[in-house]
Amino acid sequence: MSSDGDKSSNDSIKLLAQNARQVLKEPILKILLRESNITATQLETLLIDLVIEDSVGSHISYDEKASLRSRGQKSRKGVSRGAFNRTLRQARKNVTKCIYTMLLLAYLGLFDISIFRPFEEVAGKIGSYRTIREMLSDKDDLSSEDIESYRASEKVIQEAIQELLSPLSLKSDLSRKRKE
Repeated sequence: MSSDGDKSSNDSIKLLAQNARQVLKEPILKILLRESNITATQLETLLIDLVIEDSVGSHISYDEKASLRSRGQKSRKGVSRGAFNRTLRQARKNVTKCIYTMLLLAYLGLFDISIFRPFEEVAGKIGSYRTIREMLSDKDDLSSEDIESYRASEKVIQEAIQELLSPLSLKSDLSRKRKE
């Protein structure tokens, strides 16, 4: 028999998992995810593993975490613990490799050259966008001005990200000028 506290905790956990899946539908996240080195399934698994447990403030078994993950296009939820752990291991490996790549570039001093400035600018815009999103999420009723501001920020970031996808974005200034 479960207590009301257990039911409330389970409802809270399910809501957090649902929110994690909802985040995966955001336009900016979709673009970033498409260009990243992790899959949507790996990201969902990572979110479930990291965010939900910290938000609840207590340990959640991997069986329970596995039951929260979606199954691709199917509406049923949950995967086996083995599938969850395998995907989590892949996600952690891919994220770790990405971090090591960034550390390597920093070690070589490549972040200091101008080709990375647009990436820094986009990161700053994403930070501002997240701040706006958090402020708006605290409001009960959004004005048309609020929604317009949110959409405009979203569009600016999407356009900036698309510019970064250009083959010229990771070329030296000299190479870019030669192409023009």
